[in-house]
Order: sequence, then structure tokens, then C-alpha cells
Amino acid sequence: MLKIGKKTRAWLKAKPKLIDEYLDKNITSCEISNSKYALSFHHIDKRSSLKAVHTFEGTRLLNQDWHDFCERNKNANELLRKKPRGFDKKYFNMFKKLKEEKKTLKKLAWQVKHQCINCKQIASMLLCEHCGKLSIKS
Repeated sequence: MLKIGKKTRAWLKAKPKLIDEYLDKNITSCEISNSKYALSFHHIDKRSSLKAVHTFEGTRLLNQDWHDFCERNKNANELLRKKPRGFDKKYFNMFKKLKEEKKTLKKLAWQVKHQCINCKQIASMLLCEHCGKLSIKS
């Protein structure tokens, strides 16, 4: 059986207090989309970071979709840091725009299947899986 670490113990101790604080401040839905489903606390600074704090100021209440997006997108996380607490339609549109931009980013030439310049086989990586050489011109 695995032992619970120091950081996890601190989080488990802080979480019930945090739930009460969010309820007291009447924040009971996603602070980006206003959804009430699959909510969890998003730490602005990751819990693994030394800067992470388990406080109202250091967390946001997000649904799973937005939590995941902010976790993987530095710009969205920084926007979340500046955003006023609770749901705000203006910020929701800003986050939606960020999400759309992320979807429309074009893949680089080596990220799509292409013909290797050396062996002429179909490659799907920067280094050809057939001949081991660079598969595109730099």
C-alpha cells in the first residue's frame, strides 16, 4: 500500500475548508463556462510546484474540460490568473477564442505523413522510420 505524501496530506486537509469558502462566496459553478458538472479545483500554480497554495486565491473552480485546457495551455492559465472571480461572459468568450485558436494551429510539415527525401518511403516523423535520416528538407 502506498503512503500518502506531505503535499497530498496538505491538500486533503485544505480541500474541505476550500469547499466551504467557495460555498460562502457563492461560487458553485465553473468560473469559465458556468457549468455545474464535473467540477474540480484548478491550482493556478500546479500542485507539484513550490509556489502552489491551497487557498481561495491560489485555486479556481472549473469543470473538467476547462480544467484540462488550462492545465495544458500556458496562455489560458495566465488569463485565468487575471480573471475576476466567478463567471464572466467577457472572459468566457476570451477563453473560447483561445480554445479555437488552439484547434486551428497548423501541423508542421514533418508532423503529417510525407514522402522521405532520402528513401522515398512514406514517413510520419522528422527522422524517417525506414532509413533513419531526416525525412524533410530543413
